[in-house]
Amino acid sequence: MWFNTYATEWGTGAIIMSDNGLAGLIFPQQSEEALEQEIERKFGACAYDETIGDDLISTIGRYLSGEPVQFAYQVDYGNATEFERTVYNNLKAIPYGKMTTYAGLASLCGRPKAARAVGNAMAKNPVPIVVPCHRVLKSDGSVGGWSGKRGWKERLLSLEGIGVE
Repeated sequence: MWFNTYATEWGTGAIIMSDNGLAGLIFPQQSEEALEQEIERKFGACAYDETIGDDLISTIGRYLSGEPVQFAYQVDYGNATEFERTVYNNLKAIPYGKMTTYAGLASLCGRPKAARAVGNAMAKNPVPIVVPCHRVLKSDGSVGGWSGKRGWKERLLSLEGIGVE
């Protein structure tokens, strides 16, 4: 696996690529050391390659600057289960600036009573933003759980003009 980095006003993040596509996205970190540790923790040893994913890095930069974008990239979900893949594919269908609930996403996945299982699948999402798990809220309109760094879900929702309680 290989990684390339992207810079934002919040720090430097990384994309992780495999032979099968985008395998991971690391949110911006405050230091290069923290970024390297996060890559190692989530994906093991990866080689730096500044030539991979330039288009994706550009799209992430535009997104984090507040521009509505479409992410249409081959994703490598690794060892995800069939249900997790179903959740991720349904998440990709939620448009920019829109949201759903855990129960609503469970219904989209054909398992209306599986809201908790949907949440568990989203907690394993290796490519947040590209597979927009931040667009899923609790039924009462509150943010709910988030596997990413504290405050990022709210930041992403705000970028897209989605208000939360």
